Amino acid sequence: MPSSALTPLSLASKPTPIQKIRFGDYEIHIKRDDLTGLITSGNKVRKLEFLLADALNKKAKVIVTCGNIQSNHVRATLYLSNILGLKGVAILNGKKPKFPEGNTFLDYLFTDEIYFLNDEEYEKKEEFAENLISKYRSKGIDAYFIPTGGSNGIGCLGYTEAMIEMVDYIKNQGIDALFCAVGSGGTYAGLLIGRYISGLDIPIYGILVDETKEYFLKKITGIIKEAERVLGRKLEIGENEILLIEGYKGSGYAIPYKEEIEIIWKLARRGILLDPVYTGKAFYGMIKEKERLNYTNPLFIHTGGIFSLFGFKEEILKYRIPQKK
Repeated sequence: MPSSALTPLSLASKPTPIQKIRFGDYEIHIKRDDLTGLITSGNKVRKLEFLLADALNKKAKVIVTCGNIQSNHVRATLYLSNILGLKGVAILNGKKPKFPEGNTFLDYLFTDEIYFLNDEEYEKKEEFAENLISKYRSKGIDAYFIPTGGSNGIGCLGYTEAMIEMVDYIKNQGIDALFCAVGSGGTYAGLLIGRYISGLDIPIYGILVDETKEYFLKKITGIIKEAERVLGRKLEIGENEILLIEGYKGSGYAIPYKEEIEIIWKLARRGILLDPVYTGKAFYGMIKEKERLNYTNPLFIHTGGIFSLFGFKEEILKYRIPQKK
């Protein structure tokens, strides 16, 4: 890991394995970051190792974060806050459920302070969070804000570390393309930084599950600039290296569609669970882009999401496919 003033906590089970599966006439390598832990399953814990270390260094007692109502990040943050003896506070985009499911159910187990904001209110989530932090500070309690997905110049270093973890495998296996979902930009930015530091020459494609290419080009560039300040070094990563692919988010963020759900079923029958928010869309996008991108030996970053499956049971069961005999 590149040197910085911040020493990450050890919260994830890593290194995570890389599994090969046969898909049609080629193999796909899958970095199983859904196996970073039980409750911490997924990519968020790698970011939180850095973010919560920073929070503890700053003597925070309360962690405030935000996300969609089925946010993997919020669930992992609340859980790890409890592990570290901190209080977690959640700001969720969505209507308060009568009977919470999936990640939201776990959120209720991990904290008694959850705020549900509608779409208009959620546009001002940072302002809402700052007001909460100010209230805690007025009581003499330091609070720390973690942005959506843990995606900033600190959190992204979790995936700089992950990229460095994969370097030997990528070289030895002749991987010619790397893919991940892009929902808040931190995982993708971290992978780019790790590639730059390690000197690898491999394209990294981000499949958008939210927003637009223009939005994420700006967001990822900003995260890399923040990381430069954290690392205390220049990162010469050009915009032309940020390879973002649109066309696979469907009707919008966290809205599943038939083709991705069919992929979820197919992979489940292989013992790999994808989710309908991130990995289902990203995996579907990867295989659909094969002919255009002309890759032959890809590596897919499985960023987790198992608990959100339980929040989309009706949609997933609607497109159930029969099991092959």
